[in-house]
Amino acid sequence: MSLSANSEIARLAAACATRLDGVSKADVTDAPNATVLEPEFGALMREVGIVDPALTFDRDGRPSAIAAVRNALPLTERDLLDAIIEDHGCEMAALRAAMFEVIIAAASSRQP
Repeated sequence: MSLSANSEIARLAAACATRLDGVSKADVTDAPNATVLEPEFGALMREVGIVDPALTFDRDGRPSAIAAVRNALPLTERDLLDAIIEDHGCEMAALRAAMFEVIIAAASSRQP
């Protein structure tokens, strides 16, 4: 089953889309965090993880897990791990910002 076939995911996605009605790029000051879509976007992300366990993540537990792994590494490898985590974080932030820009552009193109 595709995610969009799930009624709760469809409802939450529609709620996010509704929040975009009338929003322009000038109205969005924090695009990477998509705060204009909250709290529906956060609920949508949690629901996606429930519907498809392969997309489940643990944002709250991640810092302590990373700290445990980091502390188990020798100093040289700690720096490498930090660089990898920072790079991945930057990629995820860029992805979110880019997708949000696509969403804003799509919403803007549909406005009369």
